[in-house]
Amino acid sequence: MTNRFRAGITPLTRAARSRLVPTTLLVACALAAPAAQAAPASIQLRIEGRNSTIYEGPVTTDRKVVRPEPGEDHNCDGTNNGSPNQPGPTPITALDDARSIGGYTWAGTWFPSFEDYQVDRIGPDAVTDSEFWGQYVNSKASMVGGCQEIVRTGDEALWAFDAFSKAHVLKLAGPTSGTTGRPVSVRVADGDTGAPLAGTSVGGSTTGADGRVALTFADEGIYRLKATRADSVRSNVLVLCVDPQGAAACTSTDRVAPKLEVLLARDTLATELGRSRTVLFSWQGEDPGGSGVTGYSVDVAELSGAGVNASADVFRPFVSRTPLTRASFRGDAGSSYRFRVTAFDRAINRASSESGVISIPVDDRGGPLKLKGWKRLRREGAWGGTVIRSKGEGSVARLRFRGRRVALIGRKLRRGGRVRVVVDGRSRVVSMRGKPRFRRVLFTSRRLRPGIHSVRVTTLSGSPVELDAVAPLP
Repeated sequence: MTNRFRAGITPLTRAARSRLVPTTLLVACALAAPAAQAAPASIQLRIEGRNSTIYEGPVTTDRKVVRPEPGEDHNCDGTNNGSPNQPGPTPITALDDARSIGGYTWAGTWFPSFEDYQVDRIGPDAVTDSEFWGQYVNSKASMVGGCQEIVRTGDEALWAFDAFSKAHVLKLAGPTSGTTGRPVSVRVADGDTGAPLAGTSVGGSTTGADGRVALTFADEGIYRLKATRADSVRSNVLVLCVDPQGAAACTSTDRVAPKLEVLLARDTLATELGRSRTVLFSWQGEDPGGSGVTGYSVDVAELSGAGVNASADVFRPFVSRTPLTRASFRGDAGSSYRFRVTAFDRAINRASSESGVISIPVDDRGGPLKLKGWKRLRREGAWGGTVIRSKGEGSVARLRFRGRRVALIGRKLRRGGRVRVVVDGRSRVVSMRGKPRFRRVLFTSRRLRPGIHSVRVTTLSGSPVELDAVAPLP
C-alpha cells in the first residue's frame, strides 16, 4: 500500500498513531467479538475544509451504493474489504447522503484491492501530494476506510482536510445563552481524550492552560463560535444566543423559522422501500443564522384503507419532540399514510413539511385479501417474504378496499401466464410473462370515484403466475 493511498483510506493523526496496536491483535479482537446488527442512523456530520466548514448538521444515512462526482459507483455498507460488521451506514454514506442538503459534491477514487474509496475532493478542497482528507468517528481517527466502519445513531462523523498534519480534533463546549455585557466561559478540549487545550482561538480570544476563555458581548445577537488552532482540526460550532438582561433566551433576535425538508417527497408504495409494513422515513432540518433546531414532532394521517373503517385525512400525533431525523412507522395492511414533520428552534419558531403518501399493500398473511386456488411459497426478496403462486386456471384473489386506485404487486416469470383483473366490473387481461423482479408493479387501475371498491384477479391458463400483494391507493 502506498503512503498516499494509506492516507486516503486510514486517516490517522499523530496522536492516533501513538495509540496504534499491532494489526494481528486488531484482527484477532474483531474476529472474537460478535458484530452488532446495524440500522439506519441519525448522526451529526461535520466536514472541515481547508479554510472553512463545508457542512455541519444532522443527516440520516444507511448502507447504499454511493455515487461520487466524478468517481465509480460502488456498494458501501461497512463490510467492505472483509470487515466483520453487519451491513450498515458508514462515514462515506453519510458524506454522500448529506450533499443534496449541504450543496456540495465530492469525488473519490475506488481501489478494488481494498474495496474502498480514497476521498479526493469535498466541495472546493481537493487533495494534493501532501494534503489528504481523513475521517473520524466521535473525534477518534478511523483505522479503516470510509466504507469499512459502521456509524450509529448519536455518533458524529467528521471529514477533515489535511487531517494527517493535525494533532487534535478540537471540541468546544459552553453555555448556549448569555446576557449582553456579562462574561460567558467556554472550554476547548481534545475531542478524543478530553484534555484541555491552551492557545486556541475562540471569538477573538485565546484559551489558557485550563482550556477556558471568558467572552463578553456588547450587542445582542446569535453568535456561531468555533475554536481554531494551527495544528488542529477546527471545532464543532457552538451557537450562543446573547440577549439583553431580563429577556428570555434566544427571543430578542431570532424570529425566523427553521428550514425543513422531508426526504420522502413523492407518493410511494411501501414495497419500494423494503419488504415489511414497517417503513423508515427521514427529514433534514437546519436553522442557518438562527438559534438552532432543538427537536422535531411528527404527525400521521391515514388516507385510505382496505375496508370501510379507514379514517379521513386527519393528522394525529405520532412522535413528540425527538432530536432524531428519522422515524419508523408500522402501518396497517391496505392503508395509506401521509406524515407531517415540524421543526422547532430554541426561540420556539417552527416550520412544517409534509411527506408524500406511503401506501401499505395487502398480502396473503390473513386480513381482507380472499384467496382460492393459490399456493403460498417463501421467497426471500418478496414483500413479507412470501408470494402466492398458481399453475392452473381459475385461481382467484379478491379484495374490497377504500381508495381511488388499486395496484398489483409481484413479479413476472419467463414463462408466466395471464390473469384477468376486474375492478368494479371493468375487466383487463394482464400478461405475467417477462424478466423476474420482486416487488414490481404489474398493474394499476384507472382512477376511481371516492368510496368502496372491489378488485378480483383470476388466472387464465396453466402457465405459472405469482402475486405478492394488492395495494389500494388514495
